[in-house]
Amino acid sequence: MMMNSLPQTVFVHQPTLLPAQLPLALFDQVGCGLLVCDAHGVLRFANRMAHQEFSRARVLRIAEQQLHQVAGTAGDLACALRQAAHRGRRSLVHLVSTEDHLMVTALPFDVPSAEPGLVLVVLGRRQACPDLELELLASSYGLTLAERRVLAALMREAKPSEIADEHAVKLSTVRTQITSIRAKLGTRSIEGLLLRAAQVPPMAPVVLAAPMALGGR
Repeated sequence: MMMNSLPQTVFVHQPTLLPAQLPLALFDQVGCGLLVCDAHGVLRFANRMAHQEFSRARVLRIAEQQLHQVAGTAGDLACALRQAAHRGRRSLVHLVSTEDHLMVTALPFDVPSAEPGLVLVVLGRRQACPDLELELLASSYGLTLAERRVLAALMREAKPSEIADEHAVKLSTVRTQITSIRAKLGTRSIEGLLLRAAQVPPMAPVVLAAPMALGGR
């Protein structure tokens, strides 16, 4: 019996993209903040999404190339960095300030030929399914404009009655739209819809230009 074989992957050399730039470009297309630092929080690398988080300065900030929690923020990220760098432990830290909160993971990051004791810090996403990802999901499953609005509202934890009031329609109309969305996405509940939306791979909100360099940006 003949077996169907997958076509071989072909990598085409792009002379305009230097090899050192390729990983930077990849990191900048990921829709969550990624940064590498040492046990003391001294920054070695941060992608664009991480710098967007720093610019908000609600939970985390950068001062003189060092990662800091905003004053008054609960959660011990410094301890998590030391545990990852010196003991190889993974930690989830919930940083909470008076203005905001953010989930952060600190992971040991051992890279051949790199300095020892580096830590990969992954910043939690602000939304389970941001606008671009939600739009792609809706387009892929053929949702109508009204259904897209309902799904976006459900992602904001709005109740069907609140969605009906917001769009000045009957509650029965919203329930019918939710049933249609569930059928198109193949889920049995609103919770299933939220899970399906959360499974969309994270991507940067815009098409980015050339990648930024390591270190300060």
